[in-house]
Amino acid sequence: MSALPHPQPRPGVLDIDPYVPGKSTAPGAARVFKLSSNETPLGPSPQAIAAYQAIADRLEDYPDGAASDLREAIGRAFGLDPARIVCGAGSDDLLNLLARAYLRDGDEAIHTTHAFLVYPIATRGTGATPVVAPEKNFTADVDAILSRVTARTKLVFLANPNNPTGTYVPFDQVKRLHAGLPGRVVLVLDAAYAEYVSRNDYEAGIELVATSNNVVMCRTFSKIYGLAALRLGWMYGPPEIVDAVNRIRGLSTSTRRRWRPASRLSPTPRISTLRASTTGTGSPG
Repeated sequence: MSALPHPQPRPGVLDIDPYVPGKSTAPGAARVFKLSSNETPLGPSPQAIAAYQAIADRLEDYPDGAASDLREAIGRAFGLDPARIVCGAGSDDLLNLLARAYLRDGDEAIHTTHAFLVYPIATRGTGATPVVAPEKNFTADVDAILSRVTARTKLVFLANPNNPTGTYVPFDQVKRLHAGLPGRVVLVLDAAYAEYVSRNDYEAGIELVATSNNVVMCRTFSKIYGLAALRLGWMYGPPEIVDAVNRIRGLSTSTRRRWRPASRLSPTPRISTLRASTTGTGSPG
């Protein structure tokens, strides 16, 4: 007797290795901090906790899909136009949205050897092919990335700083990478760990996004801000890319109007303390 037919996913989906999260429990441990996900044992700012508790009696309300208050608060904090900011359920949500918006069957997206596992997952999920550029001393190699650009390349993912290697690409090299890419290729600067870098030659990407039409920067509140459970990330990009992502974005954030977590997040002195006391390894944004 032949097996009954069943629906088949699109080509490429079954080639994806499922993401394996870190363990949340351990024998004899009252609480586990997943270093594989860089969960902070220091917790979020007390101000962020108070802001979250203040809206606990309104869980029946749908979130503000546009995350208007949050985008405005981020804009004030970083000096950015809120209209060029998109919020999502963690930065990995935004990475998937970018892949959906700009990749199709036969396209290619480049990432480096030890980059975030979501990059190939998002790529294969659209029917496109992930292309791996080798690293040099566990650091993204600009020349290796550029040598793998073809007529099919549509996205280049650069985790900067990279996780889990803890390395980064200086800003002059990021600009060289961008200058070497065709204008049709979107350069995705994944700066989930930007707050941990204090080197003078590092930039998260705001300047490059502001002066280009094919660069986006993704950030997260999950890491140094300690808000991983809320799944909040944001992207800053050119108006055309922001428009494309907004057209396929759903109610993906957990924010409500009148809750402004960005305006109550860790002030600069606290960020400096957290940066000095925190180390980690690997995870979702």
